[in-house]
Amino acid sequence: MKNNKKILPLLFIALFSALVIFFFVWVKSKKPVEVAPSQTTTTKPAQKNPDIFFASNGKNTVYKIKKGDQWSVIWNGTEGKAYDFVSNPVFSFDGTQIAYNAEINGQAYVVVNNTYEINAYQKANHIVFSRDGSTIAFVATKGSNAYVVISAEISDISGTLTESEEYSEIGIAQDPEGNSSAIILSENGDRIAYVIIEDDKVYIVIDGQVSQAYDNIISFSFSEDGTDFTYEAQNGDTIVTVVNNQVVSSTEEESATEESETSSTSSSYATYPTPTYRYKISTQKDIVRDQDRLDFSDCPEGSQCNF
Repeated sequence: MKNNKKILPLLFIALFSALVIFFFVWVKSKKPVEVAPSQTTTTKPAQKNPDIFFASNGKNTVYKIKKGDQWSVIWNGTEGKAYDFVSNPVFSFDGTQIAYNAEINGQAYVVVNNTYEINAYQKANHIVFSRDGSTIAFVATKGSNAYVVISAEISDISGTLTESEEYSEIGIAQDPEGNSSAIILSENGDRIAYVIIEDDKVYIVIDGQVSQAYDNIISFSFSEDGTDFTYEAQNGDTIVTVVNNQVVSSTEEESATEESETSSTSSSYATYPTPTYRYKISTQKDIVRDQDRLDFSDCPEGSQCNF
């Protein structure tokens, strides 16, 4: 009996302790779970590096990088010469060749495939390859109101380099998709055409031969095989169609409007803007000195291109 009296207080203490533990466990289980506020990691957008640019078609890659105050182009792993300014590269139709305007100490060049320099005097604009990639052509600025068209076969640039006479203004051609150029070449590059403007009149220059004066050149193109050259031109209300320097049709403007609109949607002509929208080639407007991106119509972000 005496032992029972000693055990009872111990049992009471043990039972009390168990009840206290159970109570705290029960209270904790009923308490809403507190979720610590998530530490939101602010992901900073990838910082655009203004000193390196990249484009690839899976077989060829081009980088444009800045070192100090100068720029250079890396084409398929080979770094070219450094210049004070390098324009966005222009690609051949198959994407295997490049050309760009480069300037150093006031002298401009068109650099072909990152190796060969063609003298472009003060500035080069509107660089274009023939569709087969054999020929390159561009407009060079020689001085105030002095422009020339320069062309060459890429396989023998020094031996085939041709420079036109000087013109005070060269017109900008525009195709139905809105792409602008000053020069069109035949498929194999052996023929060249462009528009010049003199004394408020426009002229077609085809293979170095200047046409008669017109108020406007509406459209012009080579045939696929390059043997025929066709253009539409306007004087007053009369619109003429000329094929290989021979007038094949002549119509008044009103009767020709519907036909002209229909043909423009189905043809591959490069169309020259109306007189209101003539553009003079100038160092200020024609080369956009945007070093922050490569500019390709098929990849507007300038990060990668598929040719």
